[in-house]
Amino acid sequence: MLIIIKPSTKKKHKKMCTWLYKECEKRCVYVDSFVTTGNFDVDCAKIAQLAKSHVRAVVLGGDGTLHLAVNALLKTGCSLALLPLGTGNDFARGFACSQVAWQQAVFAEHQQAIDIGQINNRYFINVAGVGFDAHVVKALQDKTNLSPLGYSLAGFQHLLKYKPARLNGRFADKKISHNNLITVFANHRYFGGGLAIAPKAQLSDGKLECYAMPAHGLFSNLHSFIRLLLGCHHTMKGLSYQRLHSACITSEGLPIEADGELIGKTPATVSVHPRALLFCAPSKK
Repeated sequence: MLIIIKPSTKKKHKKMCTWLYKECEKRCVYVDSFVTTGNFDVDCAKIAQLAKSHVRAVVLGGDGTLHLAVNALLKTGCSLALLPLGTGNDFARGFACSQVAWQQAVFAEHQQAIDIGQINNRYFINVAGVGFDAHVVKALQDKTNLSPLGYSLAGFQHLLKYKPARLNGRFADKKISHNNLITVFANHRYFGGGLAIAPKAQLSDGKLECYAMPAHGLFSNLHSFIRLLLGCHHTMKGLSYQRLHSACITSEGLPIEADGELIGKTPATVSVHPRALLFCAPSKK
């Protein structure tokens, strides 16, 4: 087992690390550990190399560490388990499971083949987006200790300063052109510290849920953001919703976020890799 750890001084993190090492010792599981450094390319290459000699990798961290692990492991054949210890834990939130269920899944024999999205040269397991969400990620990338409520409050603050840009592209067979507030491609349900952007998303259906939300005036944008917070954005006037295999964005210079990480700028090509990763999903029971 390869254990991928994001460094932390939190008691919960140390407690979970201690539990995992003791459990591996009790089960006679050989363990390698890798502590992330924050350098994505270096960490990704090292994890991919280590994974070649392991059957399963376990992430102790949040969505960012999970994003790193997915990009490193996708072509190795190594299965992935998660002990969610981040701030938002948006991917884990979609399972609505207890901590005990996640701990049990680490050593479970059952593995679920799940879809993985791709935007340009990055893979994502949860949600990728262009627009206001990427703007907030960029603004808060050095503030790692915000609570989910803190992210929402920061969202309101930065919405007042947000200047929408034109988004042009083609999503499946539909041409898109609008002033963009948020455009996301969702493999799972939550993003942004607990916002249920795509409640219908399924991890193994071979498609991404695409929500393209146009921008209008400030008050209209605030109204859209409030409806997103309340989870009732699906009936908004002007909202474009599709389930798709691929998309392209031709506009240049718009920031892109994937799994809560700022990863680059448009133009962008989006696709999905059906059942590309073996994931140790927890049982709701």
